[in-house]
Amino acid sequence: MSGPGHDALVVADLAVHYPARNGPPVRAVDGVSFALARNETLGLVGESGCGKSTVARAIVGLQPPTRGSVKVDGAEIVGASRAALRAARARMQMVFQDPVTSLNPRMTVGEAVGEPLLVRGIARGAALRERVAGLLTEAGLRPEDAGRYPHQFSGGQRQRIVIARALALRPALLVCDEPVSALDVSVRAQILNLLVDLQRAHGMACLFVSHDLAVVRHVCDRVAVMYLGRLAELAPRDALYAEPRHPYTRALLAAVPEPDPVVQRAKPRVPLVGEIPSPAHMPSGCRFHTRCPMTQAICRTVEPEWRQVGSSLVACHFAG
Repeated sequence: MSGPGHDALVVADLAVHYPARNGPPVRAVDGVSFALARNETLGLVGESGCGKSTVARAIVGLQPPTRGSVKVDGAEIVGASRAALRAARARMQMVFQDPVTSLNPRMTVGEAVGEPLLVRGIARGAALRERVAGLLTEAGLRPEDAGRYPHQFSGGQRQRIVIARALALRPALLVCDEPVSALDVSVRAQILNLLVDLQRAHGMACLFVSHDLAVVRHVCDRVAVMYLGRLAELAPRDALYAEPRHPYTRALLAAVPEPDPVVQRAKPRVPLVGEIPSPAHMPSGCRFHTRCPMTQAICRTVEPEWRQVGSSLVACHFAG
């Protein structure tokens, strides 16, 4: 993981549990730890319901965690006062999945992009208009688009508006929660390339949450694989795709379709049996043992610890 003093984001033992009226709490996130260096993009992947978006929301302070620590640019988010959290939020921004619901339909594009600068007292009047024009241009839009409303733009253009707004305060951390999954396939590559270019230009750290492993491979430096509220594997991108260590990671990669039928037929098949357990009734031992083709007796009783296997960190007794 990244060294101290160089991390834009440090997450330690993060947990988010939702109380239930009858029965045990739902442990959506249950002990997630990782660090993210400046100018680095970390992909957070896993099946729907594994807790990816909950991690993202807890990091930016939209979801109070049950326990753990989240430090953004050195500032602790968990348990921070309202004033401290407001100051820290200037250093982190979030790009949500659906740009339609992310924008106020009653605000012009210029008002939406300029609002963070206005609220923070950074710019107003002619200086504000100039900053907004620069942000729109940086996001691939025209300065004259500032006077139009969100409904006058396509889905890809609306996501560019959201990205321009997120960059207004020059954050140290950008959290992207499925930023292209609601867009047409034809514009996804444009938005992904824009995010990569802006991240490199501004030296931001980026947490990229997605279920699309092909997209993650395109934009991320490292990849964290999440299963049932915890991380199963954390590795550099190339190492993870070339030699996945955790059986769950291998199953995810095996499920990614290949456009070449010859390559598709040659891919190894990793069978997974059964359904994902409920986060309100976690399995004992390794959480993946109920579906894992490598399960042995120790997997049912002893929870695996993080260990280094090659360049990967893996939570598996038999990863090799």
